[in-house]
Amino acid sequence: MVKNTPSLNALESTLNLYFGKKAPALPKEIKELLVKLAPYLAILGMIIAIPGLLLALGFGGIATMMAPFGGPKMIGYVPGMWLSLLLSVPLVILEIMAIPGLFKRKMIAWKYLYWAELIAVASSVIQLNIVGAIIGALIGFYLLFQVRSLYK
Repeated sequence: MVKNTPSLNALESTLNLYFGKKAPALPKEIKELLVKLAPYLAILGMIIAIPGLLLALGFGGIATMMAPFGGPKMIGYVPGMWLSLLLSVPLVILEIMAIPGLFKRKMIAWKYLYWAELIAVASSVIQLNIVGAIIGALIGFYLLFQVRSLYK
């Protein structure tokens, strides 16, 4: 389990201020719908993510072996690819851990999704997908912090 540190708490408070309080609020019905659908969407995501992650790890091994044939530029991509793939593992684990709590609307489940979103943003940045990281963070944090108050 991820330990809440003062810096993580401060980041969460800051994000809550901007995405939960200052941002335009979603209608209550939409928030309720998102919270009701969240566990099912998480299950669906895991059904898709786990085989995809295993496949990516397999292709990662092949890409690592073939990288020398692609020249120095290709070799330079391999460490970032592996770091990104390795970050996907805790992301999937956190989302799996969140599923039971999402059904019960537990705050710990919300926190698992929050930590998974932080990892997803970091992974996008590592892949140098800065635009994707920004768009993903804006959408992900907005939705997460809009429904935060519905978890106890």
